[in-house]
Formats: sequence, structure tokens, C-alpha cells
Amino acid sequence: MAKLTVLVDNRPAQVVRIKDVVTVGRDSNNEIQIIDVKVSRRHSVIEKRKGYHIVKDLGSRNGTFLNGVQVEESELKSGDRLRVGDTEILFEEEPALDVSEESNPVDIASDSSSVVKILDHTFEIKNLADLDVTKESTPKLREALAKLTTLFEVGNLINTCRDSTSLVDAIIDMITRVVKADRCYLLLNDERTGELAPVAVRTDEEGDPAPKISNTILNQVLEKGISILSPDAFQDERFQGSESIFIHSIRSAMCVPLRCRDKIIGIIHVDTKGVFETFAEDDLKMLTAIGVSAGIALENMRLYEDLKRLFRSTVKSLVATIEANDPYTGGHSIRVAEYSKQIALTMGLPDDDVEQVELAAFLHDVGKVGIPDSILNKPGAFNNEEKNIMHAHPATGSEILMKIDGMETISRIVRYHHEHFNGKGYPDGLKGSEIPLGSRILCVADTLDAITTDRAYRSKKSIVEALMEIERCAGSQFDPEIVKILKKCVSSSAIKK
Repeated sequence: MAKLTVLVDNRPAQVVRIKDVVTVGRDSNNEIQIIDVKVSRRHSVIEKRKGYHIVKDLGSRNGTFLNGVQVEESELKSGDRLRVGDTEILFEEEPALDVSEESNPVDIASDSSSVVKILDHTFEIKNLADLDVTKESTPKLREALAKLTTLFEVGNLINTCRDSTSLVDAIIDMITRVVKADRCYLLLNDERTGELAPVAVRTDEEGDPAPKISNTILNQVLEKGISILSPDAFQDERFQGSESIFIHSIRSAMCVPLRCRDKIIGIIHVDTKGVFETFAEDDLKMLTAIGVSAGIALENMRLYEDLKRLFRSTVKSLVATIEANDPYTGGHSIRVAEYSKQIALTMGLPDDDVEQVELAAFLHDVGKVGIPDSILNKPGAFNNEEKNIMHAHPATGSEILMKIDGMETISRIVRYHHEHFNGKGYPDGLKGSEIPLGSRILCVADTLDAITTDRAYRSKKSIVEALMEIERCAGSQFDPEIVKILKKCVSSSAIKK
């Protein structure tokens, strides 16, 4: 067995064990996701071969480095360090450990004594070659290893979530899996009010939106950053005066901080109602560990979503500035982006692809920034020179976007959004499936808005007339399958005009 350890500031941040293949890249579907503009969507792969492992670059833009040297494909040895973007990944080979009750003693050749400590369970081994997993310590060892496995799963799970809603749900799911609680609450500090607000609740009781936790407990958790366990809440002075203890017959409770670096961003509160079901120290340690992983993930997600909102706002402002020169196309790109998004969603495309199509639609006319107003707003037909200038805007826009790291796919969609399905479009005369799917979607959405809005050279038409015109050109100008999806979106009111 071999493992990969992602290092942040030379400290372990994520551990992934290699079964067959581990992919590394910026997309969320990689086993190791690295949010870095220098990292490609699918950057590199680590594969298990017969008796050895290799690292292989997947044609990334900035390359994969092994021990400081750029490689395309190379065999790995224990202790090797990979670098992808600004992130280092340590490759290590591990000895196999069989902890099944029926297994033979583990064969590890060593004469030295050793002490193994997992969580609170310490095992002193006089000779590692004599380690016999059938002895009395085996249940504790197996339990401790199970807890470690759960913690690894927590980290991997919450780091694959794409939005704050799914992240919160994943955290709650993991908490209820790790500790046997009747009620579980995730509360975050509201940055505007400075007060705790529940963002997730897991309880079988109706009308129970938030726990009434003792102020003493809250203050200790929030201000001191400590984790609190109450095996018997009825007898615990810290819970005296808390109505929920009596109303909900709470037997045992735990409250731990959601921690991100040196900041407490919220709390996790769990409790039980049974007569005999009480939490123990091991439960508190597990929940505290989850609080650290969850806190970092939630804060990173908040920063990521803030950056996305800022980026989208900046893009919209840029587009509005470009469209301000044309009184007939104000809001055109925003509408085309919405149409493109709805078509992509109805097609069932992955979330990342939907985002790319939508963003490309926002920016599809950025190449018009250099076209004179006299051409953009001309009421009649273009002459050959003017037509050539207008036909250059997809390539111009693509070149502008290509200069921005991480916009390669967006640039490609923008370049080909005026290609025709029969190969008679521009700038490169691509046809059929040669045209990127995002460009084929954008072509249909762009035309829909062009027909249903007033232009300098003609008045707008109804959406019914627009659909008839687009359907007439299916197979020549437009991808027939996408035309069918457009009709479906209109009939379901996903697209309204």
C-alpha cells in the first residue's frame, strides 16, 4: 500500500491512499483537488503498476515536477516529492497491516521495541515481529483504526463539496455517523449581527429550530475555544437553568468549536435523550477533530463563494460597459447567459460545465470592444469590410480571454459560438461535433435573444416566431438536439420571454 500526503506549509493537510489510480487537478472530481490557477482541471495522475507506482503529467499547462525536475512520466520511490502548481505532495510506501481476528501475526522484521499510540489507546510492542493481532488488544486497535478511517473520510468528503449547502449537509451526516446523537446542530457566527445562527439541524422533533444552550457553555466554547462534554446534563451545574434540558429530556450533551486557524466561526452541539445513552471522552475527541476539519472547510467555502460572487459581479460590470455603447443590446449577454444556463441544466450537464457555459455566455461579445459604434449600430446591411470586422469579434474575444489563467475552456467556447452545424459559420468553419458543445448551446441562446429583442435593422419577434425560425435552421446553423432542448425549456417555462 502507498499513500500521498498533500503538504501545506510542509504540514500534512490531506492523505490519500493509492488503490489503483489517483488524479490530481483543479476540478472537484479529482481525488486530490488543488484550487490554484496554475493547476489544470486534470493535471496529473499517480498510477499503481505491477510492483511499482508512476506519476504521469496529463498535458498540463504548467507541468508536474518530481523532486524539483519537470517530468512527463516517471517511476516513484518512497519519499519522493511531487509539485503541482504551488502544492507539494509526498509519496510514501506503507507496510501492509492486517487486523482481522483470524489473521496470522503481522510479519515485520524488527528487533527493536516500539510503542504505538492511536488516539488514547497505547500498545507497547516488545518486538514488532511478534505483533499478534489475535491478542486482547485487538478490539481496541480495530476500534481506533476505524476512528482514524472515519476522520480521513470526513476530510475527504467535506473537501469534495461544491457549495455551502452540500458542505453543511455532509458535515451533519458525518457527525451523526460518528456519534450516536438524538439531536445535532451546526451553528455559525453571523458576520452581520455577530450572533450564532443555526445552519443545519438533524432531529426527529418538529418545531425545534435551535438548541437553547446554557450561556455559560456558549461563552466557554466561543471565547476559550474549548470542547465541553456533559455525561449527565441533569446533574451538570453548567446546564442549570437551561429549559431545553428538561423540555427535551436531554441526558448527555457535547459542544465543540468550529475552528479555522485562530478563529472560532461557530459550534457543533449534540445531545442524547435516552436514559443510558451518554457520551464519553472518545466521542468528544472525535467531535472536536471534526470541528477542526469542518471549520476550515466552511471558512474556505465562504471565501471561495465570496470570490465567485466578486468575479461574477466584475464580469457583469465589464459586459454592461461594453453593451452601453449599443442601446439595442443592453442586457443581451445577461439574458443569453440565463438561456445558456437553462439549456445546459436541462441537458443534465455537470455543474462545472454549466458554470463554464454560463460564464462564456456572459463574455461571448467581449471581442466587440474594439468595433466602432458606427458599425455596431448600423441600421442597414454591412458591406464586405464591415462584415469582416464583425466576424472577427469571436476570435478577438477568445484571444482576450486566453490571456487570463484558467479561462482556456471559456476562451474556446467564445471563439466558436458563431460556427454553424453545417460548417458554414466563422471564424474556422468547424462543423457538427467539431464545434464545442458549449459553443453550440451558446449559438442557439444568442440567436434566441437576437430575434426576440429590437435591433437597429429590425423589430423584435415573439418567442413563438423565434422558435419557428430556429427550428427551420436546425441541422444547418444549429445542432438539432440543442434545438429540441430549447423547445423543452420554453414549454416548461425554464426560459421565459
